[in-house]
Amino acid sequence: MITKEAAAYDNKPIPKMRERIIVKSRSRRKAIEAWTGLCYALPALALLLLFRYWPLLFGMWMSLWKWGYVPERFVGFDNYIRIFTEDLVVQDPTVGLQLGPVGQGFMVTVFYAIGTIPLSLLLSFFVAYVLFHITRGRTLLRVLFFLPYVTSQVAAAIVFKWIFHPSVGLANWAVNKVGGTPQQWLTDPDPILIKLIQSLGGHWPSSIPTAFAGPTWALGVIMLFTIWGSLGFQIVVFLSGLTQIPHDLTESARIDGARTWHTIRHITLPLLSPTWFLLIIVSVIGAFESFNAFYVFSGGEGGPLGSTMSLPLYIFRSFYVYGQVGYASAVSMVLFVLLLGLTWLQLRYGEKKVHYMH
Repeated sequence: MITKEAAAYDNKPIPKMRERIIVKSRSRRKAIEAWTGLCYALPALALLLLFRYWPLLFGMWMSLWKWGYVPERFVGFDNYIRIFTEDLVVQDPTVGLQLGPVGQGFMVTVFYAIGTIPLSLLLSFFVAYVLFHITRGRTLLRVLFFLPYVTSQVAAAIVFKWIFHPSVGLANWAVNKVGGTPQQWLTDPDPILIKLIQSLGGHWPSSIPTAFAGPTWALGVIMLFTIWGSLGFQIVVFLSGLTQIPHDLTESARIDGARTWHTIRHITLPLLSPTWFLLIIVSVIGAFESFNAFYVFSGGEGGPLGSTMSLPLYIFRSFYVYGQVGYASAVSMVLFVLLLGLTWLQLRYGEKKVHYMH
């Protein structure tokens, strides 16, 4: 005979208890998986914190000090005030308003970015498009174009310096062969625009700082070297993007009678916009952080007359040559904020024009 207690026990919601047990076991398993994944990621996170975020935070702290080779005293924002009140623009009593060392370094970096980014991207796209459509020798040509990217920048820059040597360089030899005037490629301090105006019988206005007259021959050589060295990477990225474009689209356009230019304009370029977007961001960051070429071509001096003194080279010299560690850290923080702002602007407004394939 079944008692009332046994009947009540049989009527308990056993399925609900089992569901609770199952939910708890799943939650525990997910927690274990999360901790396991975190343990696997800890070495990478430790390296990231040690070599990325800690130097950034420590650099911010150093920029608030008068810091030679050892910390001397806390100065707050004095280093930043010096940048924007003394070293960005200066008032010369003889010639008027002139760019200070930070302002000139910024202008040199801007000229360098303007002179290298558009030309290198257009040239690499053209080469990648040709390599993508040829059949014979494709692999060999890809290797040849990629070799400059994997070549040591310092070794290649030394070779370029010999090419543009004023006495024994191949550049002046070629200029002589075509009947031109040999140039002092790496030592002429006059900007190219001023030389052009003077050749036409004009004069550069004295009220405008010569830093706004554009690059010198030395900076032009550095631009040429950078374009030569960066083509390989950009070509490979463009080739990767071209392989993602459906072949049916371009083939249908050709069957409908579209010419090559119309296919590139209305199909290839819109579908390749994510690749362009990526390369533009990477190129802008790389241009404002470029150091090796400037150091090798100018011997670390930024000459002639500061025409190749980029911001990274100016930071290097302030830090290691003049021992102004706190001030150099402040300039590097300004450069960091500048790059952060440029990248944000590109992400904010440039991504609207990007067409992603779904």
